Amino acid sequence: MKKMLLVSCIALVFSACGKINDEYIDRSAKYAVNWTTAADSSSTNFSSIYWNSTKHHFNNDNLGAVGQYDYWPEAHGLDVLVDAYQRTKDNGYKQRIYDFYEGVKAKNGGGFYNNYYDDMGWHGMAHLRAFEATGDTRYETSAKDLWKWITDGWNDFDGGGIPWNHENTVDGKSKGIPSNGPAAIIAARRWQKYGESEVINGHNNLEWLSMIYNWMKENRVVQQSGRVFEKVEDNKGDWTYNAGTYMGAALEFYKITGNKVYLNDAIKTADWTTSTLVNTTNKVLSDWAEQEDHDVNLFKGIFVRYLTELIRNKDLPETARKRYVNFLKNSAQILWTKGTAKSPVILFGYHWWEAPVGGKAGLRAELSGAMLMESMALLKQEGYVN
Repeated sequence: MKKMLLVSCIALVFSACGKINDEYIDRSAKYAVNWTTAADSSSTNFSSIYWNSTKHHFNNDNLGAVGQYDYWPEAHGLDVLVDAYQRTKDNGYKQRIYDFYEGVKAKNGGGFYNNYYDDMGWHGMAHLRAFEATGDTRYETSAKDLWKWITDGWNDFDGGGIPWNHENTVDGKSKGIPSNGPAAIIAARRWQKYGESEVINGHNNLEWLSMIYNWMKENRVVQQSGRVFEKVEDNKGDWTYNAGTYMGAALEFYKITGNKVYLNDAIKTADWTTSTLVNTTNKVLSDWAEQEDHDVNLFKGIFVRYLTELIRNKDLPETARKRYVNFLKNSAQILWTKGTAKSPVILFGYHWWEAPVGGKAGLRAELSGAMLMESMALLKQEGYVN
């Protein structure tokens, strides 16, 4: 991702809580939200207003601007379509998923290969989900191709791991959670789906998962606290999406092995994130560099996706589950009541406590909001929220 752009904004001051309460208590008055209705409105608007019906990809805003470097958020747009289709079984979403394949492929120069390993990771995860949701075998093929290209990047520089991109530069060779978190999740899910039958670049997918996960845990995580970082000395490199994919990888590893070490890894990072990477006034997720039309606006939605998966895990202690549900519910209520413009279309603010002005919202902010609404609807459907 192009997250290394210089930004001119003032950092929010984060302070890690010394104690994680067993229950997030929200004493502010809010009206009850029907999360199914909210998700229906959100995803219906997103899949029509942001969709380029001629070229079959997502536009960069609700006014029809096309972003040439939107390869990575396109993958999250596909994820939202899959979320909505799995929840509703509405064939309109299925048709969008079908059309997306050739539209985004054409926009990316005729294929899904990309210079950035992390960006291919987002597509690798989304394409496998699209295949499993719809049975469209084109996505099975592209998911495997993407996985092969990602594992090609593994090397011994910095002790292992997958780099940021293919360029022989300091930035290009740098390694972190952005490339390795999605790769670990892909490895885990492909192991669960294909088992021993799939060997990529000399390793089966369980071996890839172990290699990638252990590199992340040893090099980019403070294991006592669960903090996930890019530079240990700089908390401005602590991003919600990095916490999300590390947490997601830990949870997938637990599903495979049953080893509580991995479940505890996920819980520690969830606790750290929900107490640290938040706006101190509203207690909602917030990354320090949020601003108009910036990559960072998408990060929160990625964390929400994996916190939702943690909530749904049957082995999560009930005190933790209640805490995370209440945390997400607070974020969602504030977004829906304060951070959303609802007329003439649903538009989400990049700060979840501030609605967009001027009738415009960027793709990345819209994606984060749509992911949160779909997560709340799913949790309602499964009985975790009322």
